[in-house]
Amino acid sequence: MILDCYQCSSCYFEDKEPSSRIDPATIQPRQNKVTFSNVVVAFVCAELYDGREELQEAVQELAYLSVMIGKRPIVLCPNVHLSIDSAPEKQAVGLIVEMEKALKGEHYDVHRLSFGYHKQFGMECNGNVGSVVGRRFYGSAEKQFLRLLTRLGVCPPDCLAKDLPPWAKILPERQLKVLGSRRETYNAAKKMLQDQLDATGYSELWTCMLFEGERQPVEDYLGTLYEIIEDYPDVKVHRAMNLSVPGFSNAAHHLFRKYPGAIESGRLRIYNSKVSDLEFLLTKTAVLLAFPHIPRKAGSHAGEISFGIYCKDEDFAKNLIQWYQTFLVDVRFGWIRTESELDAAINELEEEMFQES
Repeated sequence: MILDCYQCSSCYFEDKEPSSRIDPATIQPRQNKVTFSNVVVAFVCAELYDGREELQEAVQELAYLSVMIGKRPIVLCPNVHLSIDSAPEKQAVGLIVEMEKALKGEHYDVHRLSFGYHKQFGMECNGNVGSVVGRRFYGSAEKQFLRLLTRLGVCPPDCLAKDLPPWAKILPERQLKVLGSRRETYNAAKKMLQDQLDATGYSELWTCMLFEGERQPVEDYLGTLYEIIEDYPDVKVHRAMNLSVPGFSNAAHHLFRKYPGAIESGRLRIYNSKVSDLEFLLTKTAVLLAFPHIPRKAGSHAGEISFGIYCKDEDFAKNLIQWYQTFLVDVRFGWIRTESELDAAINELEEEMFQES
């Protein structure tokens, strides 16, 4: 669930056209133009698998905001466009109605705006501390995996853990640690890479776009990756990048020119990635999924990391290796062995993007 909150000295909202892209049964009665003074406007987006847990976290956050700026009326405005993982309309309407009830139960003055309309609105914000606050409530790690698997097409939006394909059922059953910040996520990545250096015998590392293009502390991460390639011949690195993004295609060219021997021997294997909205690091005993701060449109890279999910479990990692090979790697190109194959793949992807646009 996402909240985008604004402390407004004045604002107005007016329903214009009903949306033609949602279930007509969920479109509520049209509201005339309404005006408010000295309120908190909360744009609300319910996401897949949101439930009572996320709802309660959102209500608590609004209560915290009230402590900071003073208790004032709250205007709830539905906004499905805040997430690429928005919930089905019926679920979203139900959650927003429940949020209204929960806030009123905490003695807030609440105004809920209609669902299903393109709205004209205007706001004057106070410009003080707490005047603009954005929050996202992810819920449990299990829900995160269901949301992620839905996005990748592994399961439908209404899937439950019991409905997952056999190879994926183990995923939500593991004890997953949610990393709440960018720094924690980076530290987990560096720890996993250090484990590769400390391991004895043959090992493999699977990575997908991890932290590419970031600044500090990305240099530490990339430095360790280069160290593995250069100094540890018993470690094989599988590197998938979304080659339709110029930054990643340039990075792939750089790897071919920097490590021709490692690529020729198969110690460094380059693939095209089919996904662009998560980052991924996997060893034989641990897995890290890193999520972007703001979901990006298809064809762009994940961008700044917001949080991660980490699990150290050999059986878990074994299943994720299959997931990597099935969903993160583009089978059309497979293992790209030469720079000429790389150029051919990039040209094909560029032509596809041109045709789509």
